[in-house]
Amino acid sequence: MRSKREIRADLMKQGSPFLRCPYCCNALNIEEDKRLVCDQGHTFDLAKQGHVHLTKKPASSNYSGALFTAREEVIRGGMYDPLHEILSGLVPHEEARVLDAGCGEGSHLSAVHERKRIFGAGADLAKAGIEQAAKREAELLWFVADLAEAPFQDESFDVIFNIFSPANYQEFRRLVKKGGKVIKVIPGTGYLQEIRELTGEAAYDNKEVIEGFTAQFPEAERQTAVYTFELPEKMRRPLLQMTPLTWKYAGDEKMKEWEEKLRKITVEVEVLIGVV
Repeated sequence: MRSKREIRADLMKQGSPFLRCPYCCNALNIEEDKRLVCDQGHTFDLAKQGHVHLTKKPASSNYSGALFTAREEVIRGGMYDPLHEILSGLVPHEEARVLDAGCGEGSHLSAVHERKRIFGAGADLAKAGIEQAAKREAELLWFVADLAEAPFQDESFDVIFNIFSPANYQEFRRLVKKGGKVIKVIPGTGYLQEIRELTGEAAYDNKEVIEGFTAQFPEAERQTAVYTFELPEKMRRPLLQMTPLTWKYAGDEKMKEWEEKLRKITVEVEVLIGVV
């Protein structure tokens, strides 16, 4: 059986033709299975976890490892399984090249990979999330990267996922092949409504985001998934920890009260599909 290091080195060899240097935009080549180098001498080492830091910007530290652990527990616990079925169905074929732009700890991309054997890459400025993704999943590529200056060659991907994350449509258009898809996932108005009721937050209004997407992709298609997920006791705390709706209550006794009250959760998501 091949080691994780061998699997990652082989994947990086396959993926390096689609990469470009974040400093000079020249092609990157892998050397000695340990680093990526461009012909201007810019060098990027493969971290021991298996990811690569490919950005001029410092990695973001706004999100903690604890947050990404909570996200992984919830996502891997099955709460988003219907969404993952939709996303995997939108991937055109096995071995399609898929970028998860703003992937966090990469659990959504991993779930799609389990359903369809894609050639996948995840990118995010949050180093803690990318490290966690790389430790868990050796069969996908992971990059600390700035999506405003993505370190990928033009027309490198068949599909881009942008899941609950800010978008850069100019870069997405550059990165996707002609005829490829940009797929953005956003909350619907009923998303996590039980938590909103506990915190007193107003319902989410996604109108502006949808208008922004359809301005870029006038022929965009739209799919909606709405369902109720019964929360196992072990998932209640991670769910409360992962959502921005409760971040200002971290350490508050209310969190314990809400954890006891939370038995089910509404998941309502909009899947926006644009073709380049």
